[in-house]
Amino acid sequence: MRVSVLIGAYNSAPTLRRAIDAILAQTVTDLELIVVDDGSRDESRAVALAAAEDDPRVRVLSMGRNVGIARSLNAGIDSARAPFIAIQDADDYSDPTRLERQLAALSASPAVAAVGCRMHEVDEAGRALAPRTTFASGDVRGVLMRFNPIPNTSAAFRRDAVRAVGGYDPRYRYAMEYDLWLRLAERWEVIALDEPLATRVMGAGNVAARAERAQTREAIGIRLRALMRRRSLRGIGGLVAPSVSYLTPLGLKRARRRRLGQAP
Repeated sequence: MRVSVLIGAYNSAPTLRRAIDAILAQTVTDLELIVVDDGSRDESRAVALAAAEDDPRVRVLSMGRNVGIARSLNAGIDSARAPFIAIQDADDYSDPTRLERQLAALSASPAVAAVGCRMHEVDEAGRALAPRTTFASGDVRGVLMRFNPIPNTSAAFRRDAVRAVGGYDPRYRYAMEYDLWLRLAERWEVIALDEPLATRVMGAGNVAARAERAQTREAIGIRLRALMRRRSLRGIGGLVAPSVSYLTPLGLKRARRRRLGQAP
């Protein structure tokens, strides 16, 4: 088995089957798909169990109660059987060659711990949006203190490397992958492919929309902890943009995004 794919689901029934089908349609077929049900109160678990009946590569891991995305994905990592792990959010979907391209990058160099990719962004009706997520390609360690170019839903990584740094930190609810990439980058390369291999649905339920200030606040704290951990001021300039963003009224930012054709 080459790769374990984790889909964290919490009240995700309307979009979960699409997410599952996108992984099962990958050109890489030697995979397992673990749907981690984080205490959903809707039909998410039933959707996942139906998919498992249809395809033996699907497993359902039930948390029993809502423990949060960091703890639930850590449980998925512990349960995974493959050396590589990919993440996809339950409301997003991947192009058929996503895993093939990311596994090639991970296999090409043991120095690479995590791989992201460029993403399409669409609204809930599937209409294309101008990208809101800032992107950089290649080795992104040099930009990580300024922004996160790898949304969790676009990531693939080495299971052993992530476990070596302690996995996702459950202190964080909205930016836990950003903290993980910064910790991985202190020991390995973190890269992003300049290929649009996945699609991110930017709807009202997206974290960037419903918890923008909390996400920004967490990202500022993550940067401060990285500076303290590294005992260096290198990268301190990365605090400026998120601090300005945090202080800017949401109404102003959303009006600007509407003009640019981005998600609110």
